[in-house]
Amino acid sequence: MEIWQNINMSWVTSYRDQNIRTWLTWVFAKGTKEQCQVFCCALWVLWSSQNQMVHEKKLVSVRDLVQKIRTYLAELEGVGKEKRTLKTVRIQRQRKEKTKDTIQFNAAFDANRYRSASGIIVRDRRGEIIVLKTTLHSNTSSSFLAEASACLQAIKLGTFMGLRSVTIMGDSKTVIKKCQTTDMDKSIIGPVIRDIQSYSSRFQEIIFQFIQ
Repeated sequence: MEIWQNINMSWVTSYRDQNIRTWLTWVFAKGTKEQCQVFCCALWVLWSSQNQMVHEKKLVSVRDLVQKIRTYLAELEGVGKEKRTLKTVRIQRQRKEKTKDTIQFNAAFDANRYRSASGIIVRDRRGEIIVLKTTLHSNTSSSFLAEASACLQAIKLGTFMGLRSVTIMGDSKTVIKKCQTTDMDKSIIGPVIRDIQSYSSRFQEIIFQFIQ
């Protein structure tokens, strides 16, 4: 609640239906284009924070979460350049030197309802965000399956956009490691990994990269 208040989006919490699909539909129907953009960025940051808490036992303060949301928004709007640190400038220069588009995926898992949501950000070779996408999944049995499904969505989006050379980035070390090999995966997420391997062959070049 406090996070939504800090980014002037407290109205999204007024919806009482606990079904995440109808909630998302309601938000996108009610909000303006700018509000929906803020909403997507906030969800992405919250999902990343949740994964850090689950996998790394790392808690992130509300203040830091709000700052991350505002940073994403600044990138989208192309403002706030004068406030960026030297470290950010170096990152931008590295991005300009990249020869691949990047697709970053993340997932949120609802263990009580066996559902998940995947968030995807596509950046061009200059590091600029060109696509934000959210997908809901049902019958999700574990957080690992949620991450694998998000990765598959990232691969599918890349092929749909006609990208030829990409770097797929995710914060699930297990999923990234499985995607980096062509060996047959016999785990519970094996069918999804095999789909990922199949779609990967459609790219001229693809790299799977773990990010923290």
